[in-house]
Amino acid sequence: MLEHLIVCRHGETVWNIERRAPGRADSPLTDAGIAQARSLGRALAARGIEHVVSSTLGRALHTAEIVADIAGCTVSVDERLVERSFGELEGQNFDQMALDPMWTAVVRCTDPDATAPGSESLREVAARVLAALHDARALPYRTVAVITHGQSISALLGTLHASSDFSAFRHGNCGYTPLHVQEGGFTADAWNIDPLAVAEAETSLVTDQK
Repeated sequence: MLEHLIVCRHGETVWNIERRAPGRADSPLTDAGIAQARSLGRALAARGIEHVVSSTLGRALHTAEIVADIAGCTVSVDERLVERSFGELEGQNFDQMALDPMWTAVVRCTDPDATAPGSESLREVAARVLAALHDARALPYRTVAVITHGQSISALLGTLHASSDFSAFRHGNCGYTPLHVQEGGFTADAWNIDPLAVAEAETSLVTDQK
């Protein structure tokens, strides 16, 4: 029976550096993104993950494969974990889009109902991500990691916290959020935990104890 579910964002990509909205398009991990995925793998291995469920998009699946290799576990995919569709905004620069008040709410996640032509709202994204997480409860593992995307995580956490502004729940690359698995759903007390910062804090603690 599932006891621990850890939701994670993928590692840094080329389009992340260029500040472009990838949506359903894809962009490869950078060298830094691969290093972030390795840090995430070590952090999740320490938490005893037994399986990884990934978005089908390449940047998430590459991250998941790195994590699973370090943790010594298996990977499955779920298309419902893909990133938000940005419609006609896909591939455009976030900073340029933010100059247009028409798209600010979409780009910054401040309005969960905002859409661009052909895009999803954050509420629509949250519905499919939550459905995927609920199905993950049936997996034969106690601790499962989920590798997904930035706006998908904002949508999920904004919904779980019944927020009207989902921008508070943004995650850095390979930031992760442990969810409390309850009979009626999920809750989160802390989010966007940086695996590298955790590793540095643990190293400092060991050094101080010597």
